[in-house]
Amino acid sequence: MLRLRPEGRLLLSSGFLLCTLAACAGFWSSPTERLLALAAQHQLQKITLSAGPFQLTGFLRNPETEVRILRIYLEGDGLAWSNRTTLSPDPTPTDSPVLTMMIRDPAPTALYLSRPCQLVGGITAGCPPQYWSTHRYAPEVVTAISTAIDQIKQQVDAQQIGLIGYSGGGVIAALLAANRQDVAWWITIAANLDLETWTRHHGVSPMPESLNPTQVIDRLASTHQIHFMGGRDQQVPETVTRAYLNRLPATTPLQTHLVPEFDHACCWADHWLELLTRLQLP
Repeated sequence: MLRLRPEGRLLLSSGFLLCTLAACAGFWSSPTERLLALAAQHQLQKITLSAGPFQLTGFLRNPETEVRILRIYLEGDGLAWSNRTTLSPDPTPTDSPVLTMMIRDPAPTALYLSRPCQLVGGITAGCPPQYWSTHRYAPEVVTAISTAIDQIKQQVDAQQIGLIGYSGGGVIAALLAANRQDVAWWITIAANLDLETWTRHHGVSPMPESLNPTQVIDRLASTHQIHFMGGRDQQVPETVTRAYLNRLPATTPLQTHLVPEFDHACCWADHWLELLTRLQLP
């Protein structure tokens, strides 16, 4: 069980779970095969969406069910780098807590959406590596994902969307929320919402080709948003998310939750159902 303190700090009263649903597909040889197997195991419909220059992959649950607010899970940056200096040839995540969280979400209809070049082969599919490095949050990326969402929203006849973005997927969620009028709420988990603070923290080059949520803070101030941070997160420390939060006006409809025991990967997926229950989303 998770206990929620009044100030929004989450504490674990029991030990961490030791595995995720994705482990059940761990015998598959490639990250893409593992994610496809996990989706198939849970009867998710695989969809391929043509959006601008990209082919995006999604997994949809119960597409025939009528839904007012479609919950959309946005994948993180995935395996962007093989090491500190070498780009990965394929940004598909080796394990996806995002897909596991979507599977554990009790909403009757939900969508998992990959990022450009994931689940299609990366370089072997002709994807430019810039889209999982310097341009990972570029305007054309945001536009393509928004176009894909429009297609699915029409398919399931949803009126609004709720966005859940993990890590870099949280950046995409923010940029979508700033540019769409149908976002009922958006949630981030361990998200690098201030790119300038994040790159400076890690001592890496800035990303001028990518959009920074702090650049559109005025368009985000009226959107209902919830942000989760891990107290042990070294990839996106609490200070990075706080740098974004500190720019928001006091009137912003906002919730923040710090989980002291969690890091960047552990243990969001394991406890996601409990976290969602606490939020009482529509």
